[in-house]
Amino acid sequence: MEYPNTNLSDEIFYKLKNLIYDISGIYFNEQKKYLLEARLSRRLSILDLPNFEDYYNYLKYSPKKKSEIKELLNSVTTNETSFFRDSPQLDVFMDVLKQIVIAPSVSPNKKIRIWSAGCSTGEEPYTIAMMIKENFPFSNAKFDIIGSDISEHVLDSAKRGIYNDYTLRNASKGIIAKYFNKADNDSFALKDEIKNMVGFYNVNLVDAKEVKNLDIFDIVLCRNVIIYFDDESKKRAISNIYESLKIGGHLFLGHSESLHFISTSFKLVGFGKTPLYRKE
Repeated sequence: MEYPNTNLSDEIFYKLKNLIYDISGIYFNEQKKYLLEARLSRRLSILDLPNFEDYYNYLKYSPKKKSEIKELLNSVTTNETSFFRDSPQLDVFMDVLKQIVIAPSVSPNKKIRIWSAGCSTGEEPYTIAMMIKENFPFSNAKFDIIGSDISEHVLDSAKRGIYNDYTLRNASKGIIAKYFNKADNDSFALKDEIKNMVGFYNVNLVDAKEVKNLDIFDIVLCRNVIIYFDDESKKRAISNIYESLKIGGHLFLGHSESLHFISTSFKLVGFGKTPLYRKE
């Protein structure tokens, strides 16, 4: 398929980036103009639109604008992830989870809720499910794992549970053999015992109502997500996450992320490459 041979003008770039920001909190600065142009060129071709100005007008005024906004968000979100990504953080996550499981205040059948925010194609919440299977084979605790993303496209992929060698590069051969079936075209299909442990939801992190609908969690992982937000959107997203955590609940960010200048509501309890925050 050939994409339209057109350029994204500064004027329309600013209109599009402001529209994306207002909807999602995702911020494209001037240096990312080329990236936005490249990612949206395909939508022009599919809709048979001659230029980006017509595409912007389509997003604003077309009767089909609601469905196209979903396609817009599918196009502009970054979805690089893998199973067992950043193992030092996952080790700390498991230490925190073990403390919750053995806490005297946790009854044998109490549900422990974990949220993977911005989960993309599902590798992180499924990794958590496999780690729980490996570490708590005889526990009476109930685990409720939620994955969310603003892109419906990646959530559809997560629900299918089909993955390639590259996204499994950090998984051991034993884990792959235990929890995946070999599929066609050098791909692997996640077994139902893991798929059934995770629920997926389409959630915009800067939308307080959508986040609130997920209810309350013991642990939230929001790794390498808020780096795509400006400071104002970071504050909104983190405030929403704060409200979704229990007192004493923990928030994991990516190793390059920090709440410095973003929020003073959390207590920093992890350092270095393992940013870990607790709701006091």
